[in-house]
Amino acid sequence: MSTAELTAKIESLSLEDYNMIMMLVERLTAKPSDILKRARGKYVRTNPMSMEEIDDEI
Repeated sequence: MSTAELTAKIESLSLEDYNMIMMLVERLTAKPSDILKRARGKYVRTNPMSMEEIDDEI
């Protein structure tokens, strides 16, 4: 998806949906390593995958 397509989709959201997306973006940019560590931990517990496969999934 191009930047222009993403921008158009974001601009077409309702105010409530827009605010939700902005909250998610802020959370991801605030502590991405913590979020990724939790996601990786979840995959390790539930899947018999290698760390490389888990990183690819994330």
